[in-house]
Amino acid sequence: MTQDLAFLYGYTNITVNLAIILITILNIVVYMLQKLQEAEVVEQNNWLQSLSTRQSCYRFSFNEMKRATSNFHDELVIGKGGFGNVYKGSLAPGATVVAIKRLKSMSNQGSTEFRAEIEMLSKVRHSHLVSLIGYCDEGYEMILVYEFMPGGTLADHIHKRLRQDDTSSPPLSWVQRLKICIGAAQGLDYLHTGTGIYQRIIHRDVKSTNILLDDNFAAKVSDFGLSRTSPANQADTFVSTQVKGSFGYFDPDYFRTQRLTRKSDVYAFGVVLFEVLCGRPAVDKSLDEQQIALAGWAQHCFREKRLGEIIDPGIKANVYPDSLDMFVKVAVQCLHTEPKQRPTMAQVVVGLESALALQEKSTEYCSPETISDDKHEVDNENSENEMRGISRGISSSRHQQKWSSTFKRFFALLTPAALARLVQRYSKSVKSSNMKMYTYNDLCIATRKFHADAELWKDGNCTIYKGYFDEKTYAVAKWGTGLVTAIKMFKDSEADIQGYLTEFLTLQKLCHPNIVKVIGLCLDNKEPFLVHEYPPHGRLHWHLFETGDSDSESLSWKLRISIAHGAAKGLAYLHSPEVNVIHCDVRTSNILIDSKYNSKLSGFCCSTNGPEDERSHVTTFVRGTDGYLDPAYVNTGHLTMKSDVFSFGVVLLELLTGRRPVFEFETENTSLAYWAQSRLSKEHGILDIMDAHLEGQYTVGAASTASSLALRCTSVDTKSRPDAKQVAEELEQLLSLINLEVNENDLSKPTAR
Repeated sequence: MTQDLAFLYGYTNITVNLAIILITILNIVVYMLQKLQEAEVVEQNNWLQSLSTRQSCYRFSFNEMKRATSNFHDELVIGKGGFGNVYKGSLAPGATVVAIKRLKSMSNQGSTEFRAEIEMLSKVRHSHLVSLIGYCDEGYEMILVYEFMPGGTLADHIHKRLRQDDTSSPPLSWVQRLKICIGAAQGLDYLHTGTGIYQRIIHRDVKSTNILLDDNFAAKVSDFGLSRTSPANQADTFVSTQVKGSFGYFDPDYFRTQRLTRKSDVYAFGVVLFEVLCGRPAVDKSLDEQQIALAGWAQHCFREKRLGEIIDPGIKANVYPDSLDMFVKVAVQCLHTEPKQRPTMAQVVVGLESALALQEKSTEYCSPETISDDKHEVDNENSENEMRGISRGISSSRHQQKWSSTFKRFFALLTPAALARLVQRYSKSVKSSNMKMYTYNDLCIATRKFHADAELWKDGNCTIYKGYFDEKTYAVAKWGTGLVTAIKMFKDSEADIQGYLTEFLTLQKLCHPNIVKVIGLCLDNKEPFLVHEYPPHGRLHWHLFETGDSDSESLSWKLRISIAHGAAKGLAYLHSPEVNVIHCDVRTSNILIDSKYNSKLSGFCCSTNGPEDERSHVTTFVRGTDGYLDPAYVNTGHLTMKSDVFSFGVVLLELLTGRRPVFEFETENTSLAYWAQSRLSKEHGILDIMDAHLEGQYTVGAASTASSLALRCTSVDTKSRPDAKQVAEELEQLLSLINLEVNENDLSKPTAR
């Protein structure tokens, strides 16, 4: 008994001592974190104090900010964003009104951007740049005080007022729009060239909401939180940095290379010019898929000589044709895929001033309806006036524009019955293709009323459910019995209905062991359904990234190459002249694996017919998945069979390296294709980046062969890429080599006694 008590006493002492040690360590950690936080605050205070002594930028107290905004009263909010609210305030009774931007403590725009904006606006002064009056950095508060711009943002006037049914003020005239664009361009030109002989400033977030207007509608560029400086005399013309900015305005070259240049601002400004011309935002998800991004849609309309159809109706009748031609010429050139071919902001200013002069030169504004076709036939023969055809199409397209507006809403208004008729009309017929027509009740039985246990995964706006059907007749079966299938539910939206039609019309004409087989469809519900086979091993993406180390290890070296070979054969079939289909979204999530680990391509919502008449590409709005997108397709809008090959090359790199298509590298996100290119160009460079799960399973020769193929597939030069048939053949040869190596290893092993 005494020994037991002694043991218990000793055990208790040990426990108490351990607890004391843990508490002490915890206190030390908390103390160190507090000191680090205090040091950071001191550092920021020192930086801001030194800034105040160097620049004419006033430092306000938090109490002053509260008084100026009536304690940040909601009625004084004049703007909202992810960063926080902007308030209309007054620093003293009767004093000049100011705009006060209060950043959220958890805002994405943190202390780095806060410092950047103060640093930038404290050193630059220009009539077309918004002026920073001061700041407040008390405690966790980060507040910026600007001059107040009573005219609001350019976006407010060209498209937000219409979306919010605000008709209190008339739309901006064409002359007003031109003057606003000229002012903003002058502000950007000053940033790019006029801030000093040693530094240049790249704004990095040029957009219509960052162009403010004063009471005379003079434009001023604002929001410098993402801006970057670069030496004026540096050899390189770019700054390597993580891609930041706003969707719809991204320079494709910057997005692809992560090299930021002044021409990236020029591209974004080109999007703004088309916003001004068309009266719509840079991204409008309510429109058809092809029209969502203004930059791509405007360029498409320009190439098709249909730009007149999308000009803002509020200004169309009052735009002088020569002024319009000059403006469009500048806007199109700003969006050139090759940055070196884009104008400088100084050249943009000259072009826009010319457009204004041509507009003001006219004693009476010429209505496009009075322009003769003969005049434009003559003008089109002159290369200097190649864009005059734009105005010509305005009057002749008014009836077409009415039809176009109706067509935009067409898919969204389809009833299930009308959709069924449309599917049957544009397919060879559901019956002749052995396609099953299911009712909504059938699918409810197959999925137990779409029970949570039946959900397999989500892909975009689509949800895929598991359902049970008879193995021979494909009739609905009781839950848990028969053949497992995938039931894909599309949302009741215009884009998803189009995706449904695309996938159905594509799959119903395909038949290949490496293409997922479609079984039937359901159209008697608000949301349409597509039923196709469900390979029991699911998606390749799961095995690589979402099922833990044990399952990743189950994908052996030989199995990975075999899966790649099957997917390549499916892709080669799609690209064959008889089928002529571009998948447009090849990725590991769209490669399914059956019970024998054969791969099957799926996910045909973005697919399109390939080029005809000996053309090499199809011109289309860029669609696909980040990390897999062909840079040539992103830059030009020209979709080719080789775009699928690029995406497949990324899949092959995922299989080799075990890395995702976009991942964090050295604190910045980068694409796998771009990251791998520099490493695979070295001799045996693949050995440094091979998936650790494959260690000891491959030879240097086999790994190098696979990496060489991936390198060629993801080449920036489209012509250097192999076609899908060549890819399949090379993978077949590699698979034979691997099988031979495996057999030789088996023969070399000692026989068990």
